[in-house]
Amino acid sequence: MTEDLFSLIVDPLRLEGVFVSAWRAAGEWCFEGPHESCAVFHYVEEGTMAIDIGHPNAIPLNQGDLAIFPHGGAHRIGSSTPAVSVPLEQILPSRSKGRFVRVEIPGADGSALFLCAGLHCGGRSSSPLYKLLPEIIVIRKHQIEGEPLLQSTIQGLLREVARFQEGSSFALLRGLELVYVLGLRVALDVDSPTTSVGRALRDPRIANALLYMHTEYKERSTVAGIASSAGMSRSAFSLAFREATGCAPARYLSKVRVSNAQALMRTTRLSREEIAHRVGYESTVGLYLALRSTRATHGLHLDDPYEVQDTG
Repeated sequence: MTEDLFSLIVDPLRLEGVFVSAWRAAGEWCFEGPHESCAVFHYVEEGTMAIDIGHPNAIPLNQGDLAIFPHGGAHRIGSSTPAVSVPLEQILPSRSKGRFVRVEIPGADGSALFLCAGLHCGGRSSSPLYKLLPEIIVIRKHQIEGEPLLQSTIQGLLREVARFQEGSSFALLRGLELVYVLGLRVALDVDSPTTSVGRALRDPRIANALLYMHTEYKERSTVAGIASSAGMSRSAFSLAFREATGCAPARYLSKVRVSNAQALMRTTRLSREEIAHRVGYESTVGLYLALRSTRATHGLHLDDPYEVQDTG
């Protein structure tokens, strides 16, 4: 079941471009990145650092650790006890797709060497299931060492960065795409009740309901019918589903249908009526109301906007 849900998350992901920066920072340092319209990736090649996403405690990253921000959330990253943060725009005012830069922050003390990337993915933000991923996923060195393909891909990326030249951009693009997908797989393989996806996967009834919603959204199913197939009453199912995902089941199913309707609008010449029928609505009125509601709420609102999955 985990593998089925994993496929639903990563299948629409296609890396369309990356901005890559290789950093060497010494002494006390800290930069503050804004919310990005792409996923963000940090890998520590040497040394240590800390990430602050607004929690009481910073998240330490050591040599060999990987951090992924699936939603591009704003965060601060720096030495263990940074004094003052500098806006990232002051260091890197332009972070356009396809660029590669090296950044040197001089200092008297030991240095940290790390790789950062902005990952621009086609289809990334359109999936309601993707939006259940936590704000940050931390994959520790020992877990990477237990995944030979992930480890070898990261090492290959580091070698490509060390000898970066014309023609390396395509290799970085595909290498980072593989690291991204394999990193998400590691995260979903870990039994983590502290995140929405983790809570959903712990309950096979909720996992099956999610899988059904994402694959059978064309059916004019009701919440009561989905609850019955899960062997639960509607009230018990609604409570368990909301606790696991942060969203009511009817609302979630509506978002799945809208997401698929929007994809059909972008990629086909079907009429609104045909699209409405294909995604499970009896008429264009139902689709229109769902689209209007989605625009008003701007996505799923999870109970904790700062969910962290430290898989180590």
